[in-house]
Amino acid sequence: MKIMMTKTAAGISREDGAETIRYQAGTEYEATEAWQKKVLQGFVKMGMANEIGGNAGPTETKAKRGRPKKTAAKK
Repeated sequence: MKIMMTKTAAGISREDGAETIRYQAGTEYEATEAWQKKVLQGFVKMGMANEIGGNAGPTETKAKRGRPKKTAAKK
């Protein structure tokens, strides 16, 4: 997973959380481990980063409209 930071934010840089770094705006970051992916997904959910790459999912989807039920025609 790759992201591009849109805002500068602090985050953990080790799995145990003992060390933090500043994720700089305008910089690309790539997750290589599961815990890193969770951190980067958190930034995307908070609106501080955008997911980049070919497999990025859509940020929003179109709502499906309900069809009115057909009623039997009266004779």
